[in-house]
Amino acid sequence: MTLTRRTLTIQALLVAGLFAVIRPGDVAAQGGDGFLFKVPVVTVGFRMGYALPNVGSDLFAHTRDQLTIESGDFAGGYYGGELAVRLSSRLDLAIGVGYAGSSTRSEFRDFVEVVGNDSLAIEQVTDFSTTPLTLSAKYYLTDRGRSIGRFAWVPSTVNVYVGGGFGFTYYKFDQVGDWVDFETLDIFASRFESSGTGVQVHSLAGLDFSINKRVFLTGEGRYLWADAGVNERFFEGFDDVDLSGFQFTVGISARF
Repeated sequence: MTLTRRTLTIQALLVAGLFAVIRPGDVAAQGGDGFLFKVPVVTVGFRMGYALPNVGSDLFAHTRDQLTIESGDFAGGYYGGELAVRLSSRLDLAIGVGYAGSSTRSEFRDFVEVVGNDSLAIEQVTDFSTTPLTLSAKYYLTDRGRSIGRFAWVPSTVNVYVGGGFGFTYYKFDQVGDWVDFETLDIFASRFESSGTGVQVHSLAGLDFSINKRVFLTGEGRYLWADAGVNERFFEGFDDVDLSGFQFTVGISARF
């Protein structure tokens, strides 16, 4: 089982376990009994999912051309957290941080190492990760709950939202293993790496599902646009690294 498949399997089991502990009575409660004397103004949540980067720049194209790596190999599991503050009945301001990464074993497509009568693969490992820090505005398409008199507020069971924002994305691209000198055809061991931070903007859409008055589940999809500079020491002449792509997450949050 590859690292990516193993990550997806673990995430699927965690999500299944999360839903398994939800009691039917909680769902029937339609958001729970409600909050007395106040409306919750802060939300804290944890999310996990999958990040699917575009990998459209020179760095990724060169890697795909030379090594047995495909675009999908750069996709990987995502983990993150978010803190949101309620600005109005339909608007939140949220700060989030996350991490997505992949690790792929590969070999040269067109070269092998000849040892005696044997042809051996020239192998290496490529790691790619991103760490976004974001500030987002989330607009709910309907009110998130209803007031009962002056003393109680009851959350709705389902709330749909859209939004967008900006932030920064730090990336790290790391390759270690054996390589070919294309001029002499000698094989040597080395490490090539690049890292940096770029400004990003993103759009998002999601759905909250209340389990009780305080706890709710969230499913969200977002697309971000970003790029960052490349390490010229190892990748001279390459254009900026494309950090754009899709991100799909599920999570659990609590209102306070």
